[in-house]
Amino acid sequence: EMSSYLSFYLVPKAHPEERLLLQSFSRSNEVYQRFFDNLSIAYAGNEEKYTKLTISDVESVIRDLDDDIAKAEARRVEYEKFCHGNSELIEEMISTKEYIRDLQSTRDYISFIRDILADLDYSGFSDVLCNID
Repeated sequence: EMSSYLSFYLVPKAHPEERLLLQSFSRSNEVYQRFFDNLSIAYAGNEEKYTKLTISDVESVIRDLDDDIAKAEARRVEYEKFCHGNSELIEEMISTKEYIRDLQSTRDYISFIRDILADLDYSGFSDVLCNID
């Protein structure tokens, strides 16, 4: 199976025809998964196709993540209550903590994209684009 990437691009105000690659994420990355699951991202293939991101697009992805972080946190709290001496629950609690950390670092990156969008007026960029290829 071909590898697939979600790529983010900045469009410089001075050169609106340019696409500066900010970062790419493979399909196995949580950032890719969250954008793919929550938004209709343009599939580039061999073409120059992009989705122009808005703050509300990115905030919908963050809300989805926040829901999952809250659910995992509630699960972790339950495991903590009942795990004393139960090695299986201790393992579950540890893996849940790792999962929460992964979600939070994904959230941090997506918040970074939102911050770029929020500051576009004061930056040298006009848009943040993304696509999947």
